[in-house]
Amino acid sequence: MSTIQFIVSGPMLPTWDRRTQLSRDLIRFLATNSSESPLLRALGVACFKYWPIISQILQPVHSNAQISELTIPAYPLNPAVLEATGLWAHKLTSIAQASQQMRMEAEHIASTDSKHIILYLHGGSYTSGTARQYRNMHLRLAQATGVQVLGFSYRLAPQAPYPTQLYDAYCAYQYVRDLGFSDDHIIFAGDSAGGNLALALWQLLRAPIRALVLLSPRVDVTSTRDSWKRNAQVDVLRPYTLDNSHSTIRQLLAPKGLSQQTYQLLSNPFIAPIHADLTQLPPILVQVGTAEVMLDDIVEFAAQAQMQSSSTVELQQYENMFHVFQAGLPGTRHFKEAWERIGAFIRSL
Repeated sequence: MSTIQFIVSGPMLPTWDRRTQLSRDLIRFLATNSSESPLLRALGVACFKYWPIISQILQPVHSNAQISELTIPAYPLNPAVLEATGLWAHKLTSIAQASQQMRMEAEHIASTDSKHIILYLHGGSYTSGTARQYRNMHLRLAQATGVQVLGFSYRLAPQAPYPTQLYDAYCAYQYVRDLGFSDDHIIFAGDSAGGNLALALWQLLRAPIRALVLLSPRVDVTSTRDSWKRNAQVDVLRPYTLDNSHSTIRQLLAPKGLSQQTYQLLSNPFIAPIHADLTQLPPILVQVGTAEVMLDDIVEFAAQAQMQSSSTVELQQYENMFHVFQAGLPGTRHFKEAWERIGAFIRSL
């Protein structure tokens, strides 16, 4: 609708061109929780199913990189990692025991740097997305950095409540280690909920990985800071709420019903890394748009990281840009700059 308004009365923000407006509308549609509308739900399912084809039409990536599809097996949990997980320890143990026959779909993008690898954790509010659907992001990341990328399809809520996704990410990390990569040659990267999962995986492991690269990461789920109101009409996300059974945070944490403990989870550092101990954080790049509802959450998280950690904390703010604009159409405002700066950050390590 706002794309039509662009033609009639101009862009939502004065710095936007038509491509930027269209990118925002496309991402907003894909991010919208349409489970209450059968028509929108069916349309959303179709878009996600055929997104690898659609994205190659709308977002072509000209790359000759070798793409290998593979599967990741289940791994036993190292008892040492459970010590810092608190209330998640029992659930993680149960999930690991029930997942022994699990096989996760994944894909590997080859690149010129064979010594390092980026483990990419995709977004989608923990309720949507696969490695194949995020292939363009993998390709762009490999192209921008010169580093090979491994993306994987973690299990999704509500069929797989949290912390299933954290266990799956742990298995992907162990798979990368089995490929022969040491921690100081591994980079975690992710967008939105995938950025949240990357931070949760780092908290689980406390491993000295080479770096974190986070695009519009979810770092809090209270939706209370001012940017949630200030940017509500422009950005692509809706506030998180446990009171709506269709909301993604409810589907992730309590698909079968609420309890008093569910509300307490909103401040758990694995769910909201803004409350995490960040003292051992590796070098980290965080990109965010100033038109995002998450802006104030992310700025405060970066400030916490800078105070607690001795590592490089690089926060890049992009004027008037929306949630995960790096996934928009080529030519979107700041699109090229953001990807170039991701590459520059990785090369600077």
